[in-house]
Amino acid sequence: MSEAGVGNQERKHLKTIWKLVLSMACPLSIVISCRDQGNEVRATVPISSDSELFRHITQIDPFSSYLLFPRADSITSGTLNGSTAHQPLVSVRINGKASGVLQNGRFPEGSVFPEGSVIFKQIISGGQTTLYAVMYKDSKNPLAGNGWLWAEFQPDGTSHISLTRKGAGCMACHSREQGPQHDLVRTFERQR
Repeated sequence: MSEAGVGNQERKHLKTIWKLVLSMACPLSIVISCRDQGNEVRATVPISSDSELFRHITQIDPFSSYLLFPRADSITSGTLNGSTAHQPLVSVRINGKASGVLQNGRFPEGSVFPEGSVIFKQIISGGQTTLYAVMYKDSKNPLAGNGWLWAEFQPDGTSHISLTRKGAGCMACHSREQGPQHDLVRTFERQR
């Protein structure tokens, strides 16, 4: 074999090795970048339907893992300064993203909740959960109203108030009292 033939074989062999390395490195980098980062859940695809939001709060970032709203009663009356939207009792929880912005359980002045934050409210009647009210922070989503996706679901996932309404029917109450200074989350008014 000539010297040129050996050089070509070595180049082909090196190309093959590089292809193998790259074919292994790309999937590995995806696995590493997509792994669970503690309580942080990354949204890979924007939520565009009620069923996607329900799936998010029940499977991807399940509300069963959320923290009770800090410095507030675990179950309290649904009435809040003139709003009677969620009756008779409520329990409010927040996901890890939302709790990450709080300082000693309080919302720092001038703050906003980070993308992916979830405020989750269970409406309870007769000792049973009858409705879930959900705020999901996704300010760039075309379905967002004032930076949030707003929806209500029955526990079986049936939509009660669709996120396609962009917060119509929700924002009027959330814009009252201390709502605007707390990124429209009024449960801060219940804190002790």
